[in-house]
Formats: sequence, structure tokens, C-alpha cells
Amino acid sequence: MFAVIVALVLLVAGVAVIYQILKKMSEDGVDIAAPGSCKRHGCGSSKCAPPPESREAPLLAEEPDGQGKANS
Repeated sequence: MFAVIVALVLLVAGVAVIYQILKKMSEDGVDIAAPGSCKRHGCGSSKCAPPPESREAPLLAEEPDGQGKANS
């Protein structure tokens, strides 16, 4: 019986720690959405599609010598 109580206390403590970590991350502005979720616009649903301007290809960073990255 004692082992069950200890296991439940540890389980509750673990859940509380994970909750606090996720809460702090969201307050810091870290995106916590799962890959493929609507929050990341990856679910494929038309109702949560990203705005058109975010569908553009990302800009490539320039190399120090002034030439862009070469496509491989």
C-alpha cells in the first residue's frame, strides 16, 4: 500500500513539473505545438491554413563574402 501511495505522489509531482515547464515556455513565447498541428499550420485543414504571406520561401542567408548560399 505504501508503494502505491509513493508511486501516485511521484506521478503527480512529475505531471506538475511538466505543467510548470510548459507554462514557463509559453510565457517566454516558445511554440509548444506538436509537429503537424494546426498551431504550426501543418494539419492540412483549410480552416487553419496560414495567411498567404507566410507561404513564401524563406530567404537564404548571405555568406560573409557577399555571395548567397549555393543550392546543392
